[in-house]
Amino acid sequence: MSAHERAEVVVDDDVLHELREHERWHGPRMIRTIERHHPEHRPGIPVALFDAYAERLGYDVEASEADVLAKAVDETEWVGEDVYYRVGDDSENLSAYPPSWHARYAERNSIADLVREMGTQLGRAWVGRRELTLALESVAGVDPRTATAMVLDAGQRGEIAVQPRQNPESLVFLKG
Repeated sequence: MSAHERAEVVVDDDVLHELREHERWHGPRMIRTIERHHPEHRPGIPVALFDAYAERLGYDVEASEADVLAKAVDETEWVGEDVYYRVGDDSENLSAYPPSWHARYAERNSIADLVREMGTQLGRAWVGRRELTLALESVAGVDPRTATAMVLDAGQRGEIAVQPRQNPESLVFLKG
């Protein structure tokens, strides 16, 4: 039993399958994968849910949780992809994305606002389309197809520019 109380958590077999296909995804990618599939916990996911997946994957739950908590930061802005961000009202949940990204999107559900926030914190005038759609899956609580459609729709409305348009490796810029 971990230090975190084992609340009633539901482990999704499809998520387990995805995680097993990518065994090396222990860390922020694992958090991001679980986070994408459990929008009901937004922002982020509770440590107990991470523990439940770690247990089902056959990991040492206490060691996995200790690793996660050692890498958890209270930063509100992006400091890197090798940390877990404490998010939520009580900062009990963890996310692969900083609280400011969750908050910026939640303010107006604006992809342009999220692109601006991400670009500023990443120190670039653009964000990769793939990194934007992954972030949207977590911060907006949507599936991959919806995240992709949201990016394309924002481009068609002129809020952002996606270049080249149909390439998943394309770059996303703010308009104007």
